[in-house]
Order: sequence, then structure tokens, then C-alpha cells
Amino acid sequence: MTEIALCIAVIGIALVAIIGVLPSGLTVQKQNREDTLVAQDSQFLTESIRSGSIGISDLTNRVDFIHWRRMSATPAEQGDEYYRGPNFTDALPGTSIPITDAWQILALLSVPRFESKLVGRNVVLIENEITAQFRSLNSPFTEKSYRDGAGNLPDPTRFTTALRYLVNVEAVSAVTRPTPTTNAFPNPVDYAVAFNQQLQLDQSLSDLRLTFQWPVYRVGTEFRVGGSRRTFRTQVFGNRQILTTNFMGTGRIVSRFNGSPAVTNLLQRF
Repeated sequence: MTEIALCIAVIGIALVAIIGVLPSGLTVQKQNREDTLVAQDSQFLTESIRSGSIGISDLTNRVDFIHWRRMSATPAEQGDEYYRGPNFTDALPGTSIPITDAWQILALLSVPRFESKLVGRNVVLIENEITAQFRSLNSPFTEKSYRDGAGNLPDPTRFTTALRYLVNVEAVSAVTRPTPTTNAFPNPVDYAVAFNQQLQLDQSLSDLRLTFQWPVYRVGTEFRVGGSRRTFRTQVFGNRQILTTNFMGTGRIVSRFNGSPAVTNLLQRF
């Protein structure tokens, strides 16, 4: 009996130690899973932006919303616009525009961080801030959204365990554009052509940064973001191709990288 009692005591001590370590092990496993999903998603999104992919049909099912903030010293160029994914039903600040096609998502993720807009002979600088909330692209099937034959929304319980994250996308020109002087161009047409060609060269080499923050979780009726953060960075060489000059009825220009270098003949005039 003494030996049995000692054995039970030893086993009890071991079980207490194991049970104490178990929560830490589960937490590490969860963090590793999230890190892996974010790394895989970052590679997919980065390559999609670099190659200008616009035929990713399933992307609309993975986005909750995209926030496009425009900041400028010119009031007419300021504002906030929200674009809602088809499976996201939560309230958003202000008016939201429904996303209907995957190319719209890529167009938003490809918006340059800084834009120069020529108004007459004045150069207006616009700073864009793009923030998107996604559900992981590589999550298990039980967390993926799908609609039934009648087109009804998927069961919201499928999203309960899905990893959500915020991603801030910055496509910054890697070339510093000198500010041209209007005195060198008495003809406004020559000035506009030279400006646009120099701007084209600036956009041919860009620094692409994707900053992920996760996990995004719900507290009551609002979403909050956890403390995990990771930035992925690469360079993109190629010209931009304008997709539309009136994006979803907002009058905004959007473009994509198409991989072809910009060509300019008037650089010596700056």
C-alpha cells in the first residue's frame, strides 16, 4: 500500500506539471498557426499585386471591408470611402460601397501611397491610406464562406473561428521626382506631357509594404485587433495600367502593376 501511495503521489505531481504546461503549449501552437497563415497570405497578396492579377474570383469571399482614406491639403481631394465585402454585414462608418468583383479588391490594394495630380499648373499631392480586413485565405474549409443554390449568405458561425487580420498596403515610389518649374514650359501642353512622363518613371519602381495586424476579434458589436504585427516588403518594377477613371462611381482613378517598364523621352528637360 505504501508503494502504491508513493506511485500515486509521483503521478499526481507529474500530472500537475503537465497540466500547467498544457495551456502554454496550446497558446504557442495557436500563435504558430496564425504566423503560418499570415505568411502564406502575405505571399499570395504580394504576388497578386506585383503581377497585377485581376481574375482571383474567390477573393471577394475573403474580404470583410477595405477602407480608402485620402489626405491632402486640397479639401476636394480629402475623404474616407469604405468598400464592403459580400459576406460582411456589420455596420461601417459612413456610406459603404459593395464589392462585386475581385479586380476591385486588387485595384484598391494597388493604390499608390502618394499621388501627384496636375490641376492646371499646380501639383496637388494626395496621400492614400489603404486598410483591409480579411479572413485568412488559407483557412480550413470549415471556416470558408460559400452560398447555397438560392444565393443565401453563408452561415455566420463559419466565421467564428476564422483568423481575421488587418493589412495596411503601401506602394511607395522608390524614385524621388524633382519638382519641375513652370518657367521651363511656356506651353501648358508641353508641361503636362513632361510631368506625366516623369511621373510614369517614378511609378516604374515602387517599394511595396504589407503590414499585418492580428488577430481581429469581436467584442460585443465591434472589432478589435490583437498585438501581433508583421511587415512584409518587396520591390515592384513595372508601369501602372489604368483600370478605370471612375472607380465604382466615385470618380477615383485606380490602376494595377502590369510589369512593363515605363518609357519616357523628356527626362533631360527636368
